[in-house]
Amino acid sequence: MPKYKIFYGLGGGFGGASEQFINEYKNEEKAMEDAYYGACEEYENYSGYHGLRSIEDIIEQDEVDEDEAEEIFNEERESWLDYYVELVEE
Repeated sequence: MPKYKIFYGLGGGFGGASEQFINEYKNEEKAMEDAYYGACEEYENYSGYHGLRSIEDIIEQDEVDEDEAEEIFNEERESWLDYYVELVEE
């Protein structure tokens, strides 16, 4: 199986994607899934801080219900994610 370098992080003032690890994957699509989920996890670790709103913040600030707040949260999160993969040449 091919090896891929996995890069992820947050854009803007957070510095963007950086190399996180190298792993074997069936294909590039599977590697991209790991990169995406890593970036999402990073965002969620910062939500509520540094201007990244949590679902609770959105409910309070935008006066919306939890379902709508989750949609807004997902849209805001997507705008911050930075991730990609590189095939490791052997």
